[in-house]
Amino acid sequence: MDGEVTVALIGGVGALVGALLGGAATVWTAKEQGRMAVQTALHTARSTYLGPLDTARRSAQRDVFAAFLTVSQEWARSAEPATEAARRWDADVGRLLDECITEGRAYTGLSAELRQHWSTSIARLGTTQRLTEAVQHVLLEAAATDVARAAQNVEQHAIRLAGLLHGAGETQLLDPDRVSPGDPSNHVPPSPERSPNQLRALKEAIDAFTWTAATHLNMRDADNAPDISHSA
Repeated sequence: MDGEVTVALIGGVGALVGALLGGAATVWTAKEQGRMAVQTALHTARSTYLGPLDTARRSAQRDVFAAFLTVSQEWARSAEPATEAARRWDADVGRLLDECITEGRAYTGLSAELRQHWSTSIARLGTTQRLTEAVQHVLLEAAATDVARAAQNVEQHAIRLAGLLHGAGETQLLDPDRVSPGDPSNHVPPSPERSPNQLRALKEAIDAFTWTAATHLNMRDADNAPDISHSA
């Protein structure tokens, strides 16, 4: 009799344990399914919410990038006549220094009329203010990105070119303390190719910005991807 009771008890305990384990598995499965359902709903809601926002943001960025490209290209084109004027001015200074050294006469610079002619051609270019403002708009839309850095690179090349243009015709003194400032051998002529080289560098920077901006606009925004890695 005792054996039968023992068997019955063991059987009852086994059934109870089995029921408990089965119930626990059912509860875990239900919870996991609920978690996945919540995550799926969050995924869908987040995509639905962020999708239009991302589209609108990229549209705004595209407009700003295109405006910057237009401003920088226009400035580079308008810099071409000024660059040619600076090249010819620098070349004239070099030729005049050679003549002064050959003929043994003092260097007093180009004639006032010729200096005025070249400086007037360069002054028509204007400043880089509009370009700087366009860069600030790019920073507003895409700070800390390769696009912003590419835009700033364009601006720096434009500023360097403007500096060279406004310094056209200027020589450097080998010895500033030399008694005779008119000694042509004491003057280092400017390179006629310095401004054209800088203009080419500017145009290359503009091309680099174009490719960088295009890559940015066509790249999937990982920051807006739904995050389903955390439990509900």
